[in-house]
Amino acid sequence: MLLLVAGLAAGDAHAQWSGEVSATSDERWRGRSLSAGRPAATLSLGYDDRSGVYVDASTTVAALRSGLDLVSAGVDAGYARRLRNGLVLDLGLTRREFRGAGSGASGSGYTELYLGASGRSLAARVLYSPDYLRHGVHTLYGTLDGVARPATGWRLLGHAGLMTVLRQRPWGGMARTQFDYSLGVARQLGRVDARLAWGDGMPGKDYDGARARSRQAVTLSASIGF
Repeated sequence: MLLLVAGLAAGDAHAQWSGEVSATSDERWRGRSLSAGRPAATLSLGYDDRSGVYVDASTTVAALRSGLDLVSAGVDAGYARRLRNGLVLDLGLTRREFRGAGSGASGSGYTELYLGASGRSLAARVLYSPDYLRHGVHTLYGTLDGVARPATGWRLLGHAGLMTVLRQRPWGGMARTQFDYSLGVARQLGRVDARLAWGDGMPGKDYDGARARSRQAVTLSASIGF
């Protein structure tokens, strides 16, 4: 959805439908793997009204050990307004569900209210959840995303996220403060957007069943819009 808001900052807002199909070597979510380190594919659909109202929906399937399975589905709805200086303010609500993955989030989900601001090179958001992965768990998550364009068709990407549990941790072993980050490079090849990224999250580890593994990962992904 940040791509949609960044798109508002880059050009005149107009009502339109949009979609994207993407594939990745590892589906990542806040410094964790949703696909247990395995390949995954995502279909996203969105509607952006000229009034500033937008709705996005996405679903992700992964090639797990047990076979092809749905691991994530989500819907975002909000309102974005572009100011005269080009800054875009964004307010909305998201709901995400997880299924069948080895990330520790399987069979759960969360609702978040978010407020953000984005420009050509930077985007920041603050997100509040009253039911993060379990009823009654309150969290606050802040993100900062940046992009640099060193040459035509090339982008350098950076992301940092910090989450604090305000009330009642989802499970005893989860740290009250979580941090995730990633660095990447993207290349536009015709209609295909290819990305190579390295990311990590801390503290804690990912789990593939009962086996613990590092949260560090290098991912290769490609997407095409329609």
